[in-house]
Amino acid sequence: MLFEIICDQFKQKRVEFLPTLNTVLGDDIGSNSIGKSTFLMIIDFVFGGKDYILKSAEIQRHVGKHTIKFCFIFQEKKYYFLRDTEDLESVSECDESYNVVSKIPLSQYCEFLKHRYNIHLPNISFRDIVGRYSRIYGKENLNEKRPLDIVHNEAAGTPINALLKLFGLFSVISELEDLLKQRETELSAYRNAQRYNFVSSIGKRKYNENLKELTQLDEIKEQISKDLDNNLLDIDSEKAEEVIKLKQRLSVAKRKRSKYYSQYVTIENNMKENSPIRSEQFDDLLRFFPDANIRNIAEVEKFHYEIRNVLKTELKAKKGELNKIISVSQNEIDTIEENIKKIIQIPNLSKAILTKYSEIQKMSEKLESENKAYLTSITLKTSRDDTKARRDQMRRDQLYLLQIEINTKMQEINDYIYSEQKKPPVITFDKNQYKFETIDDTGTGTFYKNMVVYDLSVLELTALPILIHDSVVLKQIADVAVEKILLKYLQSEKQIFISFDKKKAYTAGTQKILIETKVLELSPNGNELFGRSWNNK
Repeated sequence: MLFEIICDQFKQKRVEFLPTLNTVLGDDIGSNSIGKSTFLMIIDFVFGGKDYILKSAEIQRHVGKHTIKFCFIFQEKKYYFLRDTEDLESVSECDESYNVVSKIPLSQYCEFLKHRYNIHLPNISFRDIVGRYSRIYGKENLNEKRPLDIVHNEAAGTPINALLKLFGLFSVISELEDLLKQRETELSAYRNAQRYNFVSSIGKRKYNENLKELTQLDEIKEQISKDLDNNLLDIDSEKAEEVIKLKQRLSVAKRKRSKYYSQYVTIENNMKENSPIRSEQFDDLLRFFPDANIRNIAEVEKFHYEIRNVLKTELKAKKGELNKIISVSQNEIDTIEENIKKIIQIPNLSKAILTKYSEIQKMSEKLESENKAYLTSITLKTSRDDTKARRDQMRRDQLYLLQIEINTKMQEINDYIYSEQKKPPVITFDKNQYKFETIDDTGTGTFYKNMVVYDLSVLELTALPILIHDSVVLKQIADVAVEKILLKYLQSEKQIFISFDKKKAYTAGTQKILIETKVLELSPNGNELFGRSWNNK
């Protein structure tokens, strides 16, 4: 609980607080500009707010830089802090004499308060909890017809989300929200890929046309397969292309082998013709040419024989080299033929058939890719839409539970205030909008009473640790209801801070409560919060 606030610029330097209702009391004529709302702003400032500085320019102008010291008690232990009006983003931790020990960020300080008040709610900050229920003149949450809104024209859905979070009903929605964001991201990324032609993009008509064409292509492939003893159905276009390339290599390899073999045969023949011509082989020649010079012919033949003997070693070496090359060529041919056989198991498959099959398979794969992209896009969109529908249904279910819980509590509190004689306020939710009203009663006082009843309901039903109601909220309510509202404040086990004036205009019971819960009393002519008023001439 908040234990004390100290400021050297105050007329009353120190204000100590009670564990339940705490009243800042004005005078009996309802004097303005004495500091009631300002002090409530300071309480909000102590609970991590910034409006005391941002929306109280006259204070900063007339008081100048000043320090607000304050102490909390949690589990019987005191924690001391101070905030400087010139430093909105940090809080100083202090010792018991308010000497600064260290500075911490405002966000860390708010987390400290959230932890010490045992608030274990995800996805909502301490300020989003208490700020909405600090209803002080100068803040924007005083619209009695829009009690959930913390500022004017708050984004649709934000006030309701904050309430769902405060009631612990938002986590299941949040999980679906996160899933929906993921689904939307996936769908957006896929559509971007289609837009930049990384993935095919077709419509339903083209999808159906592709299905028909795929059926026709499958029939053609099946016919090719039948012609080849059903051995080609499992060959895709990539394998077919590989076979075509292998057959081209095979053709080249066979031509090389033939070339080398021809050279080998020529050398072998030359080596066989290596014996000299005998003298009797010239007899037939002399029979036709009796004048031939047999001696000269024999000498020439002898020269050729000697030359062949000289080249014999070289021819033998060349023959051995060609033999090795032919062997290598044959091995290459065998390897290529084995690779082809492994792929298609059809040794005599022609290049024409493979080319045709490859083209058909390529077209099939293109159409299948287009259809797969279409189905993926449909699946992603359907998944996104289904998740959105689940999110929306879960939100409706949670809002229905919230509506019942709040309306039931508001009826209970309203019946207490009016002894079951008046209709209670009713809140209804519709997606991101809400309506707050009392059926058949549209009076100004009723709407302000409704807002108080709503705040008290939230205070009782949730981990909301405090409530702040300025006199502008309470003065609009009928006198007969004010005493019951004050009694309801007193029954709370949480701290409530209110400002009030003209106490003598109310019932004796109301006056008694106000006096007993008074922590600060202000009035004109030197008894203002800062000891003076700056609106006088």
